[in-house]
Amino acid sequence: MTDHDRHLSGDSFAGYLATDLLLEHPIEGTPRIILFFDPDNRRIGLRAPARSNEAPGRTGLEHLSISVVHHGGQRMIEIVVDEPRLFADAYPILCGVADRTQLDHMPVSRALNETLRRLGHLIRAEQTLTREVEAGLLGELSLLAGLTAVTTPELAIQAWRGGTEEHDFGLPDLDVEVKTTTSESRSHRISSLTQLQPTADRPLWLLSLQLTRAGSGGTDAAEMIRRVRTLFATATLRDEFDARVQAAGWRHRYANDALQSWRLRTDPALFHVTADFPRLTPAILAAGGVDLDAVSDIRYRIDLTGRAGGQAPGPLSDAVNAGRQELR
Repeated sequence: MTDHDRHLSGDSFAGYLATDLLLEHPIEGTPRIILFFDPDNRRIGLRAPARSNEAPGRTGLEHLSISVVHHGGQRMIEIVVDEPRLFADAYPILCGVADRTQLDHMPVSRALNETLRRLGHLIRAEQTLTREVEAGLLGELSLLAGLTAVTTPELAIQAWRGGTEEHDFGLPDLDVEVKTTTSESRSHRISSLTQLQPTADRPLWLLSLQLTRAGSGGTDAAEMIRRVRTLFATATLRDEFDARVQAAGWRHRYANDALQSWRLRTDPALFHVTADFPRLTPAILAAGGVDLDAVSDIRYRIDLTGRAGGQAPGPLSDAVNAGRQELR
């Protein structure tokens, strides 16, 4: 079998798309990679087993994404193209990623980066650091720094998922979602139905941070990255830190821009996400009679202004208090 024979021809792939039926096509080789077409959500992509500690970064592209998902009880890397007009152009790129993963033995995330580097971006890359990414990164870094102070750098970096899974941090006994806003109200954007859904029986806590522009003092994203990076003494830990920072949306070129300095507007607040917490989940919508098969994308905001926080377990509370010093 030649390398070309491993893949569906362009005409065959277009034929599958025309049927508008679900496609899950295994690509010959190791590891097992599935080419999929999800007609209900108008997506095509690849799904492959994730390597240990593989944490893909954001692509910076509007219609091409890579993330960690749990599929069939297995931790997978999923590459998705979500614009039907690009499916025909994207298909050879997906084949290139599969080839570099199976034939060149690259991790899937590296294979995607290498394929994009050689073939060019599907559309123009982000050129500047967005306010949402900047604030989110500062919030996650503050908790990471706090965890290094109350546990160890090794445990702290293992806990930080860096934007690759549903919840930002996974501590031994609980999960934490970090939400950071630059608004005067404690208002936070929720990007999916599962973001505020606990995983199995693990408690979920939401850490709410409010930032304001610093007239003097404060810190910017590049400075905070440099400072927190020094908390990791070994090359291996620093590499893991760099990978997670990239997964959270940071690019080295942003350090050349004039970045805004920020400080805390209010004290951090921790909220235990329980049944009475304001949120939307699949179970809540299903109980209200919503046909979830017909709703593919939900984003919403919650306003926690004036809502009393909870008494978080000691290690988490201590980490938040230690980490707030990074945003003084």
